[in-house]
Amino acid sequence: MRNGFYLSLLFILLGLSDLHAQTPLDSLHQPIIRFFDGFSQLNTALFRQNTTPDFILLEAGMIWNIDTLVNKVKPNPTIAYERKNSFTFLTSEQKGDVAWVTYWNQAEIHRGDQIRNVRWLESVVLVRQSGRWKIRLMHSTPMPK
Repeated sequence: MRNGFYLSLLFILLGLSDLHAQTPLDSLHQPIIRFFDGFSQLNTALFRQNTTPDFILLEAGMIWNIDTLVNKVKPNPTIAYERKNSFTFLTSEQKGDVAWVTYWNQAEIHRGDQIRNVRWLESVVLVRQSGRWKIRLMHSTPMPK
């Protein structure tokens, strides 16, 4: 009985501490990292899992929704493809169930015999839905080579 009491007390204390805890910044970065893993893995399900249904991407002067993005990322199985993403997070702020993050995004892309290094300055607005952070809005500015 004594162990059950202590276990119950532990769960109550953990629950109370969670009410006052600020979301760690890393959890704000995770949806962004997982979203771009979708490009690396050519797995468009990762785009949808990490965005809201009304997601908007402002990409180099164009306005895309999630369907536009999914249609743009079509793998060509006859060409070898590899993409490595890296991020330098600049700012992360949260107010309730809304957060915004700014970062540099860099990708090394191998397609066939070609290698490209591409860099973007990006920002996202995230919203917490069902306990998870999801990207609602992304603004992407490609940097000149």
